[in-house]
Amino acid sequence: MKKLILITLTLLSLFACAKPPVTRPEMALEPLSWWRSVSAQDDMGFRDIALAARQSMEYFNKLPPETAFSIGPMKVTALDMTVTLQNFLLIVENASLTDEQKVKQIRKDFDFYQSVGSNGWGKVLFTGYYEPMLSCRINSDDVYKYPLYKRPDDIVEIDLTLFGNDFPRNKLAARIEGRKVLPYYSREEIDQKKALNDRNLEMLWCRDLVDIYFLQIQGSGKADIGGGDIVSVLYDGQNGRQYKSLGKTLIDKGAITKENMSMPAIREYLRTHPDEVVPLLNQNPSYVFFRMDMGPSLGNIGVPLTPDRSIATDSRLLPKGGLAFIETQKPVIESGTIKEWIPFTRFVLNQDTGGAIRGPGRVDLFWGQGQAAELAAGYMQQEGKLYFLIRKQQ
Repeated sequence: MKKLILITLTLLSLFACAKPPVTRPEMALEPLSWWRSVSAQDDMGFRDIALAARQSMEYFNKLPPETAFSIGPMKVTALDMTVTLQNFLLIVENASLTDEQKVKQIRKDFDFYQSVGSNGWGKVLFTGYYEPMLSCRINSDDVYKYPLYKRPDDIVEIDLTLFGNDFPRNKLAARIEGRKVLPYYSREEIDQKKALNDRNLEMLWCRDLVDIYFLQIQGSGKADIGGGDIVSVLYDGQNGRQYKSLGKTLIDKGAITKENMSMPAIREYLRTHPDEVVPLLNQNPSYVFFRMDMGPSLGNIGVPLTPDRSIATDSRLLPKGGLAFIETQKPVIESGTIKEWIPFTRFVLNQDTGGAIRGPGRVDLFWGQGQAAELAAGYMQQEGKLYFLIRKQQ
């Protein structure tokens, strides 16, 4: 009887401590008291952090100074965010300070707010993304036959908040057909049923359908168009369909175990099962459109991404452009393979988002370009913690 009472009290305690789902920015971050403050060490010795910080400052400086942001329950302005970065730069660019002194000053001058994570207690899943290189051409032929589409002009964005707050999503992407509002074309309708044919939307023609799919997941990349010319292909919108993970699909069908799931594992499965490629890709109806540019890859705040320093989060909940701090694990790469994963902490800037990055318990770290970046991004699925910083009020 006593054992039963103890179990009941334990269960009641757990339910009492359960936190509600995070639906608003005010719920996503919680202030840290002094005794829970993080170490604030930077594994890269603050290298390149000033470059990333200045990119975010450029974003904030373009906004009206009174533009509101939420750092959890705290309301701040674009001007507050700029001042935070200015003061951060004064510390990290001070050559007279050692790294230890910089950390000490940051802990003194800034408040830390921790993400509540996926479980309400700070659990965050870190994945990675990189800038892929595709082989494409301006004109199609028997080799370069898969189109990379620019954004169609008939996508209509519907702001559902104008109709009330009872909808699970704030926006819809749709198309108009007669007097009907319909979902925009799915991946299968675009790639197999050729719904966008004869509309002059083919921006480039690429060699590999799978490469296009992974470009859509990464959000931007480079295209080698021959003759030594390389262009940027940047995210320019989406069809509004719900993203469905190919990795989860392969796990559910028993093709790859959860423990072995990674981007390289998905590529290898598709390579060895060519007949399954189209049906598997079509399981994800979400479709991304691009624009061609000669400049660098940009995040969702319109500034260039900095390798190892830019992160993508859910922009509905976490402050765009904000100064952040991450605690997770990184790979040790030797001879083109990952030898082990080791803990690290690092200052980063929240400069991007993604269709699969939803909730306060997800972060995507931008690794940059090249084989090492692809390897790290492809295998990264590490737990950790996420914090945001704001300059202490005087």
